[in-house]
Amino acid sequence: MKKNAIIDVNTAFEGSVLWCWQRIDDLKGDRAEKRRQSSMCGWQMLGDLGRYMWPDIAGDAAFETVRQSSGQPGLIIDGVIHCASISHSRDLVAVAIAKDPDAMIGIDIEYRDPSRDIDALSRWLFDGDANGRDFYQGWCDYEAAFKATGETDPLAQARATLIAIETMDGFSGALARV
Repeated sequence: MKKNAIIDVNTAFEGSVLWCWQRIDDLKGDRAEKRRQSSMCGWQMLGDLGRYMWPDIAGDAAFETVRQSSGQPGLIIDGVIHCASISHSRDLVAVAIAKDPDAMIGIDIEYRDPSRDIDALSRWLFDGDANGRDFYQGWCDYEAAFKATGETDPLAQARATLIAIETMDGFSGALARV
């Protein structure tokens, strides 16, 4: 899979979380196949970001990307698991890793589809009162907080700290940390 438009590594939450995004321009097949390919790319990016964060890692034995029992990605560095997160939408993939093994994080990106009917989703997400809020940013905030907390109830997600992240034009993004 050809990788292009690799974007510099970014930091958030006073440097405790590193994240990056990348555009993939040669996804092939139906929607399910493209999602599978972008997911695979996300796992590769996660390993690449881990190697960037810990450049002194000696060999693969000290470094491993894993899917935790919760389903959340993780990075094992010298036997210690660090929370990670992957998101993909259309041809964009984003990944994040927490430096602190006790931190929980979530990243989410979403393509802002101008043809999508978002009224019903907006009513559900914003409880019928969107008040001009950007639906896609709200959705990314919700998804990133869900990934960080494991909670579907927005009130239970309140313990997560959220920031909007910049990606490509036409996309929204959020990063959450607990």
